[in-house]
Amino acid sequence: MTGVDMAGDANAMTARSASLPQGLPAREARLTTILLVGRLVTDDRDWVCRVRNLSSGGLMAECDAALAVGTPVRIELRNLAVVSGEIVWTRPPRAGVRFDAPVDVTELLRTGGGQARRPRAPRLTATCSVLFWYQGQTSAQTLVDLSQTGCRLAIAHPPPVDWPVRITIPGLPPRHATLRWAHDGEAGFAFREILSFSELSTWQADLATRFGERG
Repeated sequence: MTGVDMAGDANAMTARSASLPQGLPAREARLTTILLVGRLVTDDRDWVCRVRNLSSGGLMAECDAALAVGTPVRIELRNLAVVSGEIVWTRPPRAGVRFDAPVDVTELLRTGGGQARRPRAPRLTATCSVLFWYQGQTSAQTLVDLSQTGCRLAIAHPPPVDWPVRITIPGLPPRHATLRWAHDGEAGFAFREILSFSELSTWQADLATRFGERG
């Protein structure tokens, strides 16, 4: 996994392009060329995606989803910015999204509203059972969401903050992690070794594994 897969510095990759994604207004002549990991959400599913071109009127995303023109979508970027729009063209694995309303690109790419806060990686929802190892004991817990950098579990008795654990998620190798927070029967864990975009993208497509409790 390279730094650019985790978005890197989007502002350092700014460029102008005369060619626009099909379906965007002709007057939208300025694009920001980036490589930013995001989460694409429809009415019933979510996927990790890569956002490559961004303008005030829309964006181009790479995603494994089978998207149809006219589908309403929401894009969540790893700096917690959220934009909504609809699919206006598809050339798998790429798709063009036209925003419901124009956006300020500079503000959209600003991490945490300019505050000194680490961006949070996009998270995929899940409901599968995982093996949780802590102090020599293994138990079954439920995965609530998963990102490249960590996961959230439904767990009644979490370990202390910063305590090392091992989490085995179906379809993925075991991951060593540490507890970052816990409240209301849930806990967040940070992986010592992050998942690659390819690993997460492949894992998300196996719905039987990802939503194991739903059968």
